[in-house]
Amino acid sequence: METSSFILGILKGAKIDYVLSLPCDRIKSLLQQFDSNYKEKHIKLTREEEGLGIAAGLFIGDKRYAMFIQSSGVGNIIGALMTLIKSYNIPLPIFVSHRGIYKEKIVPQVIMGEAIENIFNACSVPVVKIYDKNSLPLIPKAVDRAFKERTPVAILLSPALFEGEECKNPVFEKERKKRVEVKIEKEIENSDMKRFESLSELLLFLKETGDKETTLFANIGFPAREVYHLKKILNVENPVFYMLGSLGLVSSIALGYSIATERNVISIDGDGSILMNTGTLATCAVYGKENFKIFCVDNGTWGSTGDQENFNFSTADVEVVARGMGFRETSCVWERIKLKEKIEWLMNGKRFLQVVVNPGNEKVDTIPLTPEEILKGVKGE
Repeated sequence: METSSFILGILKGAKIDYVLSLPCDRIKSLLQQFDSNYKEKHIKLTREEEGLGIAAGLFIGDKRYAMFIQSSGVGNIIGALMTLIKSYNIPLPIFVSHRGIYKEKIVPQVIMGEAIENIFNACSVPVVKIYDKNSLPLIPKAVDRAFKERTPVAILLSPALFEGEECKNPVFEKERKKRVEVKIEKEIENSDMKRFESLSELLLFLKETGDKETTLFANIGFPAREVYHLKKILNVENPVFYMLGSLGLVSSIALGYSIATERNVISIDGDGSILMNTGTLATCAVYGKENFKIFCVDNGTWGSTGDQENFNFSTADVEVVARGMGFRETSCVWERIKLKEKIEWLMNGKRFLQVVVNPGNEKVDTIPLTPEEILKGVKGE
């Protein structure tokens, strides 16, 4: 019995719509099966934490999914595991290629491999060990438990399971060819608005155009707080997912939802947030559909923690990064009088808009909603 084919059959039987993965040479034959069978629904990640965000978005869009990572990358998911997956009660079967326990020669893999189970136990995540082929029938119950109980479940896969499986990597037969064109020249000056004013223009645009269907994903901290209060003040009816943790993942979550739905989706991201998860821009550029948009509020600071200056203030530029990561349609605005026109442009395809604003937060209270109430609001329950 080939383990890769068996696991693929389990996923199909569990009606898994999407597979999210990062590479590991111990399970390379399985990953190739995903390429062949899931095709564009095999979402290849740039970082483990990004996968948790996309999974959350897929869940909001009523899809089923599973994530495959290597044990050395488990440390990268702890923050989002606790503040996103467990806080919002999002189901997540996490298949872990458990390095360090079988014919391992790399010392760091051994050290991390020995700690994996304790790490998941500390996070109150159920662990299922699949160390031999007789244990493979335990996987369907583990996947089912994740979705029934809306919890993460870690499924540890020994490299021994895949020993002897062969696969032919098609990359060696491909011609590497691409065309890159990034021509952006601009001089950004002080804006005449803060984040609060830019967000009010976005929400007013949706209201004035009668758009009640576009779903918004609001970045953690003051961006989400300002959106929440503006939505009430302006009587805007669009559903909003408010982030309460996991800085850096708003566009990943929005991407997952946009993949799962035909609705227009706007990620209200921030320049600091993108610094923490820059690779997701490439994932968004590759997997984002025409309904996906990023409204990136760039104040050049860490706005929710005291407006400490970040690299975007005078050095880095998020629009240039987005273009280099594969977004073909990008633009920038820092004058309020031109913002409405840019928002109208944003709505017409997969696009990235950099909205340059001055530092400063509106004095608004925290969001008085539980994670479950936020989820129900977006899912329309």
